[in-house]
Amino acid sequence: MRSDLDRLMQQRGLAGLVVFAHDRYSPAFYYCTGQKIHHGIYLRSADGRAHLVVDPMERDQAAAAGCEWSTYAQHGFLAMIKSAESQTVANAKLIAKLLGEMQLTGRIAFAGETSLGYAHAMLSALTAEAPGVVVDGSQPDVIGIARETKEEWELDHIRQCSRAAVAAMTNVRAYLGSLTRAGSEFRDPSGAVAKLGHVRSTLHRTFAEHRVAEAGGDSIVSQGRDAGVPHNRGNDDEPVREGASIIIDIFPGEAGGGYHTDMTRTFVVGKASDAVKEIYAHTEQAFDAAMKAAKGGVLCRTLQDITCDVYEKLGHATLRVNESAQEGYVHSLGHGVGLAVHEGPRLGGNELNTAVLSPGHVVSIEPGLYYPSRGMGCRIEDLVAVRADGSIENLTPAPYSLEVEPKA
Repeated sequence: MRSDLDRLMQQRGLAGLVVFAHDRYSPAFYYCTGQKIHHGIYLRSADGRAHLVVDPMERDQAAAAGCEWSTYAQHGFLAMIKSAESQTVANAKLIAKLLGEMQLTGRIAFAGETSLGYAHAMLSALTAEAPGVVVDGSQPDVIGIARETKEEWELDHIRQCSRAAVAAMTNVRAYLGSLTRAGSEFRDPSGAVAKLGHVRSTLHRTFAEHRVAEAGGDSIVSQGRDAGVPHNRGNDDEPVREGASIIIDIFPGEAGGGYHTDMTRTFVVGKASDAVKEIYAHTEQAFDAAMKAAKGGVLCRTLQDITCDVYEKLGHATLRVNESAQEGYVHSLGHGVGLAVHEGPRLGGNELNTAVLSPGHVVSIEPGLYYPSRGMGCRIEDLVAVRADGSIENLTPAPYSLEVEPKA
C-alpha cells in the first residue's frame, strides 16, 4: 500500500526515493502523487518528507498532490540546460541539487518512465555530480512492493474497470447470440458477415461508454488455431465460424492512465466439437480447483501447482513437467493487476517465489489449454481480491457457459 512506502524504504536502508516522469504518463509517478503528471520529479525521504517539481503547465495537478512543490523555472533549469552538455546531464544536476536541498545522501531508489538509455546516462551523470549518492538497484523496487497490496480506494477504481469488463463481455455474448446463419457464414443484425473485428468493435463501444480504454495493446479476440496461442490477438478480418473456440481476453484500464482489470471468457457459436468441449471442461475443473484454494495465507505458487495437478491428471502437458511445451497448459496461473495489467504477486514460479496471498492482493486466476495443431484453445479468467478476513471477492462475475446459440 502507498502508506507502506516509508516503512519499506526504512527496511531496505534507503535514504530516499526519486521518481522521474519524462514527457509521458508514469504509473509510479501517479502512485506516489495521486496525479497524472507527465513531466516532473518527485522526491521522498524515508521519514516522509516529499517534494515535487513540475512544469508550470501542470501546476494545478502539483497543487493537488498534497506535498511541497515547485517548478523547473524556480530552480533555474533552463540555465542548467544551456550550461550542461545535454539535457540528460541537466536533469542529473537538478536532481543532485534537489537531493542536496532535502539533505538526502546514501542509498537512493529511482523509478519512473523514460528510455533505458536515457536513464542510464542520467544516473551515471548524477553519481558523478553527487558522489554521496548510491543508486539502489534492488528488485522488486519499493514502489513495486507497495503496489502489490491495494487500499480500499484503489479497489474501488479496479471494481469500476471490472464492471466495464463484465458489461463488455455481456455485450459480446449478446452480439454472438444475435447472429443468424447464412450458409457457411453468420450475419449480424445489420446484414454484414460477422467477423472478429465486429466482436472487437463491440468491446470498444462498451469500453467508451464506461470511460475505460484498452491497455497494453489490443484485447485478445482470437479463434480456432489462433486461440491455441495464448497471446495471439486474433485476425479482425476472420469471419466468425460455427463450432470454433473464440477466446476473448480483455484488460481495460481507466482512460488516460490508472487502474486496470483483467478477465477472459471462451465462446463457441453453435455447437462445440467434442474436442473443444473436453478441453473446456478440463479447464473448468482447473479453474474451480484454483478458485476454491485461493484465500489469504496460501503460498502463491501453490495455486499453480494445484492447477498443474488437475491438468496433468487429465493427460495434458504443463510447463512443470516440460518447460518447453507449446501445447497443453503453457503459462502460469495468474498475476497481480493494478496500475499495470501485470504486476506482483505472481501465481507461479519456483521456490524463489515466496509470496503469500494476502489481504489487499488483486490477482488474476486464468487457467487455459492450447492446441494450435488441433485448431483450438480455451481460457477462463476472473480477477479476484483478497479481503481482510482472507476470503475472496470475485471482481468479474459473468457466465461461464461455452456455447452461444445463434438466432437461427
